[in-house]
Amino acid sequence: MPDLPSPADAAPHLRQLAESWRETHANERASFQPWMIRFCEALGVSPPDQPTDDYRFELPVRVVDRDGNTTTNFIDCWKAGHFALEAKASDEGKRTDALLRKAFGQVRTYVAHVSGNPPPYLMVVDVPRTLIVWDRWSGAYGDFAAGKPIALATLHERPDDIKLLQDILARPHVRDPRGRAQAVTKEIAARLAELAQSLEERGLDQERVARFLMRCVFSCFAEDVGLLPANLFRMTLETARDSGNREQLALALTNLWKTMDSGGMFGAALLHRFNGHFFKTVEALPLEPRDVELLIDASRHDWSRVEPSIFGTLLVRALDPVERHRLGAEYTPREYIERLVEPTVVEPIRERWTAVQAAVIQLEESGKKKDVESAKKQLRDFHAWMRGLSFLDPA
Repeated sequence: MPDLPSPADAAPHLRQLAESWRETHANERASFQPWMIRFCEALGVSPPDQPTDDYRFELPVRVVDRDGNTTTNFIDCWKAGHFALEAKASDEGKRTDALLRKAFGQVRTYVAHVSGNPPPYLMVVDVPRTLIVWDRWSGAYGDFAAGKPIALATLHERPDDIKLLQDILARPHVRDPRGRAQAVTKEIAARLAELAQSLEERGLDQERVARFLMRCVFSCFAEDVGLLPANLFRMTLETARDSGNREQLALALTNLWKTMDSGGMFGAALLHRFNGHFFKTVEALPLEPRDVELLIDASRHDWSRVEPSIFGTLLVRALDPVERHRLGAEYTPREYIERLVEPTVVEPIRERWTAVQAAVIQLEESGKKKDVESAKKQLRDFHAWMRGLSFLDPA
């Protein structure tokens, strides 16, 4: 892959582009494609001026609505594995929220009907003023408010935004946080595997070991996402280790987990009640010095970035087959869940919400009392519809 220019090198070209398009009032179709080509050139990335199925303007998409009607729509700019972009061109000085919300609803709907995996980024642009970016590294793009707005007139002054756009257009994989999460998860899993092997080699039952590790794992996660005071679990391990008394460590962990199960004071910290199966029994296994160090090393990682698969693996391992069947506790990878839930639940709700938001904004902009009341009614109706939804677990 060719090197990209630095943000500092791209900045003069972006400033020149913004200045040359400042007074543009052309309509969307006439302005977007030439602007996009020049925008890519200013960023130092390849423009879609030699179209292929993977990178082109006007990608046709067959959309089937809930009534079974089929229409052909077009994604204004598409790069497979990178982004989908919908363009609008508003009159400068007018409020563009409704226009951009509509564009977001359109492009999000269109990508759901393109074969293959959705691109990691969605973008909408009000040529040549505002560009908004959404990513789905967390599994979903989120709603309109989750987008990152970028003012194009001053883009040349913000190197971080220039770098973001260069990466989106040329190498989105470098922005994928899951690579770091997988590396961290692999490192942690190796420590936990060593600890589990050590405990089992000393004759401890596999299920007892798995339950103990599950409580440790959850405690590490809880202190890194704010469910427990920061570093509480790690400091508990370190304090007990420094005492040189193995019984103190077992007692400290037992007291911590009992307090997590019931809620209350643990030393000077007030803990919330954790309504979870694994804190009903709080056996702390006897640990050797090496075992304690492995746990402390694992707790030092940022568990908010750990892949959820580690929880599912330990959960299944911690339950005997009979209890697992009774609870329905089978681990399903996130990718499988997304494949089912996104098109059947999430996207229809978001599509309807986006339409309601756009309609409400247009009604409120009129300033007429009857339109404002109509907007409020549409919001009430949507909330009533949401409250009436029911979802059944097919398992």
